[in-house]
Amino acid sequence: MLATVLAMTVALSLSVRSVVADQQRRLLNERAAEAGLVVGSLFQGVASDLPTLATAAPLPGSTVRFSAAARSDLGVVGGIGALRQAGGTFSVLAGVGAAPGPGASVSAGQAALARRALGAKGLVEATVATRQGPRLSFSLASGNGVVLYEDLAFDPATPVNLGSSGPFSELDGTLYASTRPDPTAVVLTTTRGRLSGPVSRQVVDMGTMKWLLVAESKGPLIGSFAAKAPWGVLGVGLLGALLVTLLVEILGRRRTYALDLVAERTSALEESLEEQARLERAEHEAREAAEAANRAKTEFLSRMSHELRTPLNAVLGFGQLLETEDLTDEQRDSVSHILKGGRHLLGLIDEVLDISRIETGNLALSPEPVQVGEVVADALALMGPLAQEGRIRIVSELGAAGYSHVRADRRRLKQVLLNLLSNAIKYNREGGSVTVTCNPDGDAWFTITVADTGPGIRAEDLERLFVAFDRLGAEQTDVQGTGVGLALSRRLMEAMGGAIEVESSLGQGSRFLLRLPMVEGPLEQYDRLDGGATERSRAPGDASATRHKILYIEDNLSNLRLVERVLARRGDVEVIAAMQGRMGLSLAREHQPAAILLDLHLPDLGGEEVLRLIREDPVTEGIPVIVLSADATHGQAGRLLAEGADAYLTKPLDVAQLLEVLTEKIDPPAVAVGATPPIGEPA
Repeated sequence: MLATVLAMTVALSLSVRSVVADQQRRLLNERAAEAGLVVGSLFQGVASDLPTLATAAPLPGSTVRFSAAARSDLGVVGGIGALRQAGGTFSVLAGVGAAPGPGASVSAGQAALARRALGAKGLVEATVATRQGPRLSFSLASGNGVVLYEDLAFDPATPVNLGSSGPFSELDGTLYASTRPDPTAVVLTTTRGRLSGPVSRQVVDMGTMKWLLVAESKGPLIGSFAAKAPWGVLGVGLLGALLVTLLVEILGRRRTYALDLVAERTSALEESLEEQARLERAEHEAREAAEAANRAKTEFLSRMSHELRTPLNAVLGFGQLLETEDLTDEQRDSVSHILKGGRHLLGLIDEVLDISRIETGNLALSPEPVQVGEVVADALALMGPLAQEGRIRIVSELGAAGYSHVRADRRRLKQVLLNLLSNAIKYNREGGSVTVTCNPDGDAWFTITVADTGPGIRAEDLERLFVAFDRLGAEQTDVQGTGVGLALSRRLMEAMGGAIEVESSLGQGSRFLLRLPMVEGPLEQYDRLDGGATERSRAPGDASATRHKILYIEDNLSNLRLVERVLARRGDVEVIAAMQGRMGLSLAREHQPAAILLDLHLPDLGGEEVLRLIREDPVTEGIPVIVLSADATHGQAGRLLAEGADAYLTKPLDVAQLLEVLTEKIDPPAVAVGATPPIGEPA
């Protein structure tokens, strides 16, 4: 057992270390690229002063005008001057800042750079010796043998302090005026020592020239938690292996002693109120620290979840293939354990991803009127086998309140109910019961209650129920769970504009209450706005005309009944219903309807995926598709129309608009007698 734990610890540590190293390299390249852009723009901006200066203050016409214009450009530039070639030598026409004035001598390095400028088409640069020491100098020929130059005010050989903020703050680096690390071509550097370890090389464009920036990180770029994760995994694993070994050896001998010691200390704590208060403060601080660690763990897991799903998909896929083979009983039992563990891990990954999407505001929701009784009935049907296995009796007390509607995302509300029902069954006593009730809470709110006859929860532990990965000690029992379900349920309820509350009595059971805004149902709203009329004008044609088949893919029964009632006005329409995406695709191929009405949020496939498959199938690609969605954002509508939808209508439905669009799609206007037919059609 010890060897197995050690092997798993080392493997996991190496895996995490590889992921952390990849992240470090990626972030180093990103930071170095940002630094390269900033450095390039800095030197380009400095060097761009010379062409402007040559235009604004031409020489040798006016040295006064040139000096005034050059003085206004001094900043990080140490000196700006103008040289004239006379024969084989150069003389100083003008100079401001640290540049020599008229009559001063020209250094050999400066003269060499000026000659290069006269032979070049643009800026040239070099490190030259000045009275103040080596300086990076830019030169530009402006005509008539005149060369303008400017010297930067820093020494290329002296490390530059770039401050504690910006893209440079996490890096050390050296900039070379060449495409390779040339010590004689250093422009600037942040360190006297040589760069070591992983480095990033970035080519910086300097006009027609190419410079090289070599950078390394001063420390971890991915955060201290992620950087220490491999060692933390290794250390915790080794410590865990040691503890397991020690506990197995001494558990039997120390059990009585430990129980006596716990009882003695518990008695001492009860007698000392001052010591109780201190412990409460310590517990509060520990809880805050645990919550902070939990948030960091959630963030890390949300990043890792995507990487975990790929190998997990292979595990589950090949496990299911093995399950179909001719196996021995022992082999089949082993495969069953693999699949059970894999599905458990997949569920945990999905729940963690949902939590991270909610916290970042990226969870897609489709809030609409949902009939309470339908969602509760679906959830109870799915939980029936689990309740029978645990000999738990489920009681549903909905009554007339079950016909009420709440504003929610139907799929997410069902997910919350399934989680509450699953917990109520798993943590119940044998032969216990679970009761589901529904009641309006005033005129604006509705409450769904799930009550169990389990052991109950201590009052001081109630808030811990909604802390991710905190199972209140249930991890020490044989009840399966992750400790994420209730945390996710609270976030889902809040995202839908509702709330979740809990009431519990130790030894008597618990009650979970879901509160959601109560709204008018689609059919009730339609009847109210319709005024109760029973006769309406029908679309062109009569009952004897050709009947059009309309396929409606929608999992909300109330919305389905509304559309059926609306389309009954035409008299020539037959509605075919599908409450799942895959079933809708099959019915579309089988019936080839005149049009398809498509909801986006379906229990198996997303509406966008269904639309894509309809358009890719030669049998169904020409069928008009009208999207009906509660998402009224312009970007969503535009994207769906670009992907092949013929129309995009929002909920609550505008009945007149629906009938108008449907008539346009299934009743194209006929060509009048004697009229000229469209181009390309026979007369």
